[in-house]
Amino acid sequence: MQLSVGPPDGTGRRELTLHSRQEGASDGADWVQHAFGAVSAQEEVAEVSLTAWPPPGAEPVDVDGFYERVAAAGYEYGPSFRGLRAAWRAGDEIFGEVELPKGLHQDADRFGIHPALLDAALHPLLLHAADRPLRLPFAWADVALFAVGARVVRVRVSPVGEDAVSVVLADAAGSPVASVGSLVLRAVDPRRLRTVDDPTRDALFRVEWTGLPTGSDEPAQPATTAEVGSSDGQLTDAPGFPDLAALVASVDAGAEMPDAVIVPVGRGHRDGDITGGVRAVTVQALGLVQEWLASDLFAASRLVVVTRGAVPVGGDSDGERGEGAVDLVSAPVWGLVRAAQSEHPGRLLLLDLDGDPRSLAALPRAVAAAMAAEEPQMALRGGELFVPRMVRASEAGGPLLPPAGIEAWRLDTTGPGTLENLELLPAPEALAPLGEGQVRVSVRAAGVNFRDVVVGLRMVPGQETLGSEGAGVVTEVGPGVAGVAVGDRVMGLIPQGAFGPVTVVDHRLLTRVPDGWSFEQAAAVPAVFLTAYVGLADLGGLSAGESVLVHAATGGVGMAAVQLARHWGAEVFATASEGKWDTLRAMGFDADHIASSRTLDFERKFHAATGGRGVDVVLNSLANEFADASLRLLPRGGRFLEMGKTDIREPHEVAERHPSVTYQAYDLARVEPDRVAAILSELGVLFERGVLESLPVRSWDVRRAPEALR
Repeated sequence: MQLSVGPPDGTGRRELTLHSRQEGASDGADWVQHAFGAVSAQEEVAEVSLTAWPPPGAEPVDVDGFYERVAAAGYEYGPSFRGLRAAWRAGDEIFGEVELPKGLHQDADRFGIHPALLDAALHPLLLHAADRPLRLPFAWADVALFAVGARVVRVRVSPVGEDAVSVVLADAAGSPVASVGSLVLRAVDPRRLRTVDDPTRDALFRVEWTGLPTGSDEPAQPATTAEVGSSDGQLTDAPGFPDLAALVASVDAGAEMPDAVIVPVGRGHRDGDITGGVRAVTVQALGLVQEWLASDLFAASRLVVVTRGAVPVGGDSDGERGEGAVDLVSAPVWGLVRAAQSEHPGRLLLLDLDGDPRSLAALPRAVAAAMAAEEPQMALRGGELFVPRMVRASEAGGPLLPPAGIEAWRLDTTGPGTLENLELLPAPEALAPLGEGQVRVSVRAAGVNFRDVVVGLRMVPGQETLGSEGAGVVTEVGPGVAGVAVGDRVMGLIPQGAFGPVTVVDHRLLTRVPDGWSFEQAAAVPAVFLTAYVGLADLGGLSAGESVLVHAATGGVGMAAVQLARHWGAEVFATASEGKWDTLRAMGFDADHIASSRTLDFERKFHAATGGRGVDVVLNSLANEFADASLRLLPRGGRFLEMGKTDIREPHEVAERHPSVTYQAYDLARVEPDRVAAILSELGVLFERGVLESLPVRSWDVRRAPEALR
């Protein structure tokens, strides 16, 4: 696929085109044009006359049951997009009043105009949808944005030709928000919108990172390379310069201009204020690219912009590609540089690293391979080279697709033993009438943990439901509900249907989302903090001055347990794989309180660190000989709290071998709802006060569930 942007004309207007051709096609194969358009600076605000409201002389149009009627015609909108509140008609013009759902108001400032609000602004066109074929937006022209952050808009839709309209949006005072000079609509066959059963007609594509096909021979190294701007240590052995000006001075003095100039971007800005870091790094990248493209001296060379963790290539934090969370500071650099690449092909190369030393060692080879293959974007994971490719969404390994025409669905497995059996299946129970104490929730994010992996593989008898926690917006309350209301942003345990768009929950399992939190942050909190709290407090009775061993302390429950134990004044010992010890150090652990979870050395080390006393409480998630070693760390007796599912033991047998040790295997699903409500209330106060903090999160689309769980 190729996006081409032309040079500016006399008015600053640039034409653009979008072409593609079949992967693997010969150099002489034709490119197919899919779209064309133009971009320019908007200098004048369009005249908007929507101050008188409702529109004088317009006849009101009944919108009761509107979304149910249009769904029957093929326009299916979820709760986030049902924004039409009122409508009027005056001749050929249609007017509407549109509002973002209350649960999305806090997101309005993140966009120029919120996508759900813009979509709903077109819904007055559907007032007579039942009389016409299904039509969808096809071509936009003369689009202008005059104000940002709108939550409520007035809309005027006027015909401007056959199958075309103009659209004007104003705020509640009639001041201009946006305008569309022309929007062309085209009729669509609904059967062509879902092509799961006919892959030959599948027009949906996704990006997949694949190994770079470099052939059997290693690519030759570029004749010369240089590195610029690496004040905190160079990435390569190439000659280093503090900035491009120093490189130019070297060339002017007689040095050869290198074929590739490597510049790391974003280093030193990975911690602290995200917003400030993004601004600093993007400003750095913009200045660098502008300086590079402005000089004819660099015309025959390639600028290699190196980021770290800026793009999700695939796999999980322990996977073969060593993926962790996307670095929000570096990620915008890719969007900025990609835009410049479309205007200046062959001048810029994006290369993303992970934290693996093998990737750093392979960087020169990666640059050489990219230049030889004329690849504009690459990523190194575990020393291997990957490039982005478009693949059909229907191909094996593609995203899951919700069932057609179904409003409520959930992620489930159709058979044991493999994550390939995961599917999105209908969930009519999520739309059933509410019972006593129940609420209906529009789920925005759901938490994933290892329990979902073993349940997805059907390894735990009696636990058949995927998903246990999440966050969203209350859309309906049943009788006897107290503490939550329609429109509230909530988080908590969701025993049924967490991995779906809508679910029904006992209100006692929910609490309000703390101010300033995203739904993703909120979804990652309930199960892990509740599990840690029930284990350490309710069952373990952990108190100030005692000591506790937390296994897998960099996992969700582990990180929650560490925060709670410290809040209660306990001394915490922690295990994790050695690759995650930096995380433990960042959590405040010193060397005496850290050991590996992959070997049995933690027993010897913590016995020595405690002078043979061991600990008072073990929060366990390990099995077999690791559990035995953990039990031996309770020589004075104590409490052994088993969260795992694969090595459950009999309490009396444990007591016989380890006198005075209380063994308890527990599961959050068996905690009474009233107790869950009490703990959630206490946790909510601690989060609001800043005593406890939310955990690091990585987000996945639910349609990528097999990849996420794997």
